[in-house]
Formats: sequence, C-alpha cells, structure tokens
Amino acid sequence: MRFWHKILLAVLALFIAALDVSVIMVMKKSWQLNMDSETQRAASEQLLIANNIYENLNSIQTRGTRITPILLASVAQSYSEYYRKQGIHLQLWDNGQRVYPSRAGTPASPDSGTRDPAELLDEQSIQLSSPLPAPYQHLQLVYQRDISGLFAKQQELSRFFVMINWIVGPVLLLLLYLLIRQLTKPLKLLSETSKTIAEGDYSKRVQLRSKDEFGELALNFNRMAEAVEHRVTALSEMAEDKQRMVDNLAHELRTPLTSMQGFAEFLTTANIGEEEQQTAGRYILSETLRLKNLAFKLLDLSVLRHQALTLRKVELTELFQAVEQSEQPKLADAGIKLHLHHTIPQVWGDADLLASYLVNLIENAIHASKPGSTIQLLAYEQNGDAVLEIRDTGAGMTAEQAKRVFEPFYRGDEARSSEHGGAGLGLSFCRQIAEAHKARLSLDSVPGEGTSIRLFLQLHNNCPLIL
Repeated sequence: MRFWHKILLAVLALFIAALDVSVIMVMKKSWQLNMDSETQRAASEQLLIANNIYENLNSIQTRGTRITPILLASVAQSYSEYYRKQGIHLQLWDNGQRVYPSRAGTPASPDSGTRDPAELLDEQSIQLSSPLPAPYQHLQLVYQRDISGLFAKQQELSRFFVMINWIVGPVLLLLLYLLIRQLTKPLKLLSETSKTIAEGDYSKRVQLRSKDEFGELALNFNRMAEAVEHRVTALSEMAEDKQRMVDNLAHELRTPLTSMQGFAEFLTTANIGEEEQQTAGRYILSETLRLKNLAFKLLDLSVLRHQALTLRKVELTELFQAVEQSEQPKLADAGIKLHLHHTIPQVWGDADLLASYLVNLIENAIHASKPGSTIQLLAYEQNGDAVLEIRDTGAGMTAEQAKRVFEPFYRGDEARSSEHGGAGLGLSFCRQIAEAHKARLSLDSVPGEGTSIRLFLQLHNNCPLIL
C-alpha cells in the first residue's frame, strides 16, 4: 500500500469517526435538553392542575357540598377532558383507590408502577405523581404527558444523520483523494528523481518551487544530489588519474628494468672486456639512480597529500641563495645564467617545499633552454599576493601540453625527458606544493618563445607569524 493510500484511509476514517462521535454527542445533548425541558413543563402543568383541583374542591366544600368519590371523578374528568387535547392524561387516586378514570376490578397503587395498557400511555410519555395540598393529601394526582412527537423527531434526525453519512462519505473520499494526491506530488517527484539518480543520471534535479517543508526537502535533496555529482565526478577523475598514473608508472619501469636485466645478463654470461663492463655498469648505475629518484618523487607526493603544512615566515634572500647554490653546477654545465630579483622581503610558506618547488622548475627550464640563455627567478607583489615566478626563453609548450603538464608522469617532449632521465613527476610535485600552500598556480607558454610559471602566495604581513 502506498503512502498516500495510507494517508487517505487514515484521514477518512478519523474524519468520519470524529464527525459521527460529534453528531451523536450533539444529538444526545439535544435529546437531554429537550427531555429536561419537557419534564420541567410537565412538572409545572401537573402542579398547576393539582392547585386548580385543590381550589375547586375548596370552593365545593365552602358551598356545603359533601365531597364524594363521584364528585371527585366528575371534577377530575372535567380537567382530563380539557387537557386531553394537549396530549395530557390524568388519573386521580384516593387512599390507593383509583377514583378517575373508573375501572372494574381491584385498583392498583400509582406508586407501584402498575399500569393499564388500555388506559395508560407507553414508554414515550412523561408520568408524574404528587398528592394534593392539605387537607386533601389523601388524594393523589397522576399526570401523563405524551412525548411521542419528540421521539419521532429524534428518529427523523437519526435517519437524516445516516443519510448525511452516506452522502458525505463518498464526497469526502473524492475531495481527500484530490487533496492528498496534490499534497504528495512532491514526494512522487522526489522518488522519480532519486530513481533517475540511482540509475546513473547525476545531473537530475527536483523542480519544486514551494516554500513549505517539501520545498526545503527538495532544496536539500538538490544540494545532496549536486554534492554526490561532484563527488562522483571527482572520484571518476581520480580513478582515471590513478589508472593513468599506474599505466605511466608501468611504462616508466618497463624500459629501465628491461635494459638493466639485459646488461646484467650480458655481464654475467658474456666474455667481455673491461671497457664494456664499465659501460654496462655505468648504464645500470644510471638507471638505478633514475628509479631511485622516481621512488623518492612518488614518496614526496604521497607525504604531501596526507600531511598538513605549518606555514612560517620565509626570507626570500636566503631562499633564492639556497636555490642558486643548489642549481649552480647544472647551470654551469648547460651554459645558462640564473638571474635573481625580488622586491618583497618575505613570503608565508614552508621553506623546504618552496625550495623544492623552485629547484624543479629551474631544472625544467634548464632542459628546455639553449646554452647562453637566461632563466629569471623573480619575487614581487601583485594585488595583495606574493608572486614567485620562473621565466625562461626556451622551447615553450603548446596549449595541449600546457593543459596536461602538471599531470603525474606526463612528458611533453619524450625525447628530451628521456635524455635527462625525467619521469614526468617534477611539475606534478610543484602542483602538490602549491595546493599544500593553498596557493594559485598559473602557466603561460608560447612554443619557441619560452615559459613563465607563477605561484601566488600570501605575503608575510597578511598572516600571523609562527616563530
């Protein structure tokens, strides 16, 4: 059974039950009030008739007439005939003997409740009995008022209520059906959207503009769907990156391992001279160093992804001097000059990682530049940020190369990278360093003209110092 079916049946049952109980209570209260009113009216009329009979008997005694049973019956009959038109029946008893109306056989006491079916009314009547005032307290007046009309009205009202139930029930069922279907329409939209998302269409959203609880639910659902879509997209991209990294790593390892195996077999099985042994040994050593550098780079990337940085004040003069001293042998071998210039004294970051960042970029610039050219290492302020820039006039990159250059194991120029033993992890490591500093990294490159890579850091005076 669907949710809206349950709501429909529950609301219908509760409404009809509440309506029936309310109407029955109203009818019962109305009946009680009517009965109280009729009882009070009957008591007033019975008292009035008793007083009239009392005064009539006093008047007869005053004239000296003796009160006999026949006279009592005559007096009672006169009043009975008058009130009978109003649905009132009277009886007069004298010391337990019924005087009016007369009847054959042994009379019954009015207090005993014994009635003559031919002369007394049925249960649809009000009966009152009280003695006349002294000195006629031996006389008892029995008053009966017909209230069958009241019972008839009550029965008519009950029939009308049953008829209303038969009419209101279907009408209420139809109205509740239309109302609940409209109210639960957002749930249907949510269900359909959830099913679509579960089938793989993460771009689906609930189109609901109401401002009630369903509107809030739809808004939160859309936020959740958007977060799920972003998460799934990120996971898909991550899975693709990991697969590409595994493929590239396998490619990087296959060539040196195959060569090392070949030269190792050559050294152990062939009768070769000392010069050939040195050549094979040097190649095995160079490939071993290459694999070691690759392993260290991968370890650095892993540590950087899982370890938060503690940023401190970094003096640019000391940083630039350390980088220049580290790269001076390679610069000298390549015949390239390094030009240092900074217009700001400090930046906010991790000195060791920033040094690794600059070293990787300078080495890439050395490989891309020609002898006699100059590489610039700059630091300056731009729009409230500290910018570290490496600029060269080397081979440059195409737009496609620039787009993928920060991916792990990507090498834009396979021949040049293999020549210098690169594994394509340097710029990926630089990107990780930038992300660890929550910094922005930009690259501008023109084929044949050179490349400029800028890192936007926070200035030291924008952050509290940690000494």
